[in-house]
Amino acid sequence: MKVAQALPWTQPVSDRIVQQYAKQRLGHALLLVGQEGVGKRLLLRELSQFLLCTNQQHGPCGACGSCHLFNAGSHPDLLMVEPEEKGKQIKIEQVRKVTEFVNTTAQRGHSKVVLLGPAEAMNVNASNALLKSLEEPSGKVTLLLYSHQPSGLLATIKSRCQQFPVYGPEFSQALAWLQQNSETQLTDQVANSILRLASGAPLKALDMIEQDVHVQYMQFCQNMIDLQNRQVQWNELLAKWKNWDMQNILQWFYGLLLDAQKQKAGLVGDQTLAMIELAAQSQQVAQRAQYGQIEQALQKLTESQLAYRGQANPNATMMTESLLIDWLALLGQSAH
Repeated sequence: MKVAQALPWTQPVSDRIVQQYAKQRLGHALLLVGQEGVGKRLLLRELSQFLLCTNQQHGPCGACGSCHLFNAGSHPDLLMVEPEEKGKQIKIEQVRKVTEFVNTTAQRGHSKVVLLGPAEAMNVNASNALLKSLEEPSGKVTLLLYSHQPSGLLATIKSRCQQFPVYGPEFSQALAWLQQNSETQLTDQVANSILRLASGAPLKALDMIEQDVHVQYMQFCQNMIDLQNRQVQWNELLAKWKNWDMQNILQWFYGLLLDAQKQKAGLVGDQTLAMIELAAQSQQVAQRAQYGQIEQALQKLTESQLAYRGQANPNATMMTESLLIDWLALLGQSAH
């Protein structure tokens, strides 16, 4: 299929799904698992079109009425269920619509498809609401789920789905793909940095580039160096970062703390550090702070990440203040 051609590392799982379908062994519920940004959602979108296509070949024909409706975003037999805002939860009201959808007849008389993800964005109530659709499938309905963190899914959901792992490319392959597909001209250093920030996931890295996250990241690094050198006050950074995506800020601090933890354990090679640009800063924390202090800061940060995803109106300023004050404490500097 075309997605596998554009994202060659997805070819094995794409071939496997098509083969299972050809042998009529494809389950009523599929779950693609793997890190964010390797193409799971794109694969399932194309599979959705394929399942709804009335002139199936080796992929969706692109010419039938169903394909035209799909490409127009108005196919009546496709239900997309995703967070209303990036990084937020899938609400139980959204999942209840799945139950209604699967219990109605296909308007085009062929089949119906639900595409839902990331599945771990459902809370317990939403997950339990989805179980009914998974336990009592309709013959013409296929549920397609994807998850970046399958450990966050109910075991009962995973057990009712046919699982397909999607693996990302090698770092060198991902780097070459990123530089080839980015509309922004990237130096090798910037491309390498942004890909590391995306944990080697090329689509996530591409999305970050398109949103100028790499520019913000380089500013963040300089700000953190200036903070350590007492050339800027921590509260001045609140104004500089106020329009940035809080999830990125949380992720960068998480990477810093992980790097400090690695350096504390003696793992100091560049290939092991997530944020090489701030290696001196994480090293200072490793030298000054106790391992338990770093671990405690990591736990607190993880709780902040969960709270940010779960709250309707999280206070990003208070979270950022807490991050900066905790970081200064680990550096052995006072916030006052």
